[in-house]
Amino acid sequence: MSKWFLVVLVLGGIVLTQGRAAATGLVTADIRVRYDRSELGSPAAARRLFGRIGDAALESCGASPFSLAEFRSATLSSRCWRDAVDAAVRRIDNPLLTAAAREDGRMESD
Repeated sequence: MSKWFLVVLVLGGIVLTQGRAAATGLVTADIRVRYDRSELGSPAAARRLFGRIGDAALESCGASPFSLAEFRSATLSSRCWRDAVDAAVRRIDNPLLTAAAREDGRMESD
C-alpha cells in the first residue's frame, strides 16, 4: 500500500445534484491533494495541509492565486469553498486537521 493518500474534493456533487448541475450548465471539478499521514503529526503540519486543501478548493471553485483579490475573497467566503474544504477535512478525519479547520474560522460549525 502506498504511503500517499489522496483527498478528492468533489465540489459540484456537494453543492448541487448532478441533474441540476447539468441543467444549469455547471461543471463539477475534482482536485486531488496528496498528503502523507506524517503530515498530520503536529498542529503546524496539519495547518499547512489545511492550507493546501483550501488552495485546491479555491482553484476548484473558480479562483486562483492570480485572481483579483476581491474575487479570491468572495470565493473563500463562498459555500462552494466551505463545502469542499469541509468534505475533505471530514474525509481525512484527523483531530489535528479538524482543529486547524476550526481555527481558520471559515468552516461551518458541527
